[in-house]
Amino acid sequence: MSNSDANSIITWPGLPSHSPNTRIRRDRSSQTASADCYNCLFKPHCLPAEIDGERLTRFARGVLRSRRPVKAGDVLVRQGDAMNALYTLRAGSLKAVFDEANGYERVLGFRFPGAVIGLAEPGNAVWTRTFIALEDTWLCHIPLPVIGDDALQRQLIRLVSERLRSEYETHLMLAVNDGSRKVMTFIVEMSARFAERGLSAHRFHLPMHYMDIASYLGMRHESVSRTLTKLQDRGLLHRKGRHIVIPDLDALRRFKDD
Repeated sequence: MSNSDANSIITWPGLPSHSPNTRIRRDRSSQTASADCYNCLFKPHCLPAEIDGERLTRFARGVLRSRRPVKAGDVLVRQGDAMNALYTLRAGSLKAVFDEANGYERVLGFRFPGAVIGLAEPGNAVWTRTFIALEDTWLCHIPLPVIGDDALQRQLIRLVSERLRSEYETHLMLAVNDGSRKVMTFIVEMSARFAERGLSAHRFHLPMHYMDIASYLGMRHESVSRTLTKLQDRGLLHRKGRHIVIPDLDALRRFKDD
């Protein structure tokens, strides 16, 4: 695939049509440094998955790695901001929200380490959702002009496809399941997320508030709380605040699927 072929598919404003050798000026401060893509655990799932050597070095020079976190509760990007970069989440977590005209904040999803932020925005000149840190969160900033290499654009197409498929599956899950199954599916998926990061699948702390979970699942906060209480009464999980313990994950999965 040539650069022109890739650009005919990925048409973000700001995505380069120039040669990947074009020099890109970046303003750096004491709060940022060049990305260390060679040693990053998330490289196989990020944009430079297929490149090495000088091509990877050139890409890493254009990426800014934050030395300071986005603090819990702070906004990374706001709905309506100019769409001129992607972000890779290195540590922490974010929630994606849609700011409705009536002032209501609807939670669209959550992002965890390894996620590329902005994949649901193909072709948009502005961000269509706001991203807010759920906890102190570290990211890499990837300006769109950096994504000029053929391999980077192929990987971008794959990542966009995966994100759109994931969002479709989420919408389907929310449409066909009742409230109890939505909550159980969410807890099982969170367990899997922690396991993917080498953490316990049976004992974890939820970074988001239950109000955020309720908004994401399209439920009332009281309904989410009531479902969790019922699961606790059955011995399928224990919770204290946002700390969750699952004594028997297989039993929870079986009960969810019954």
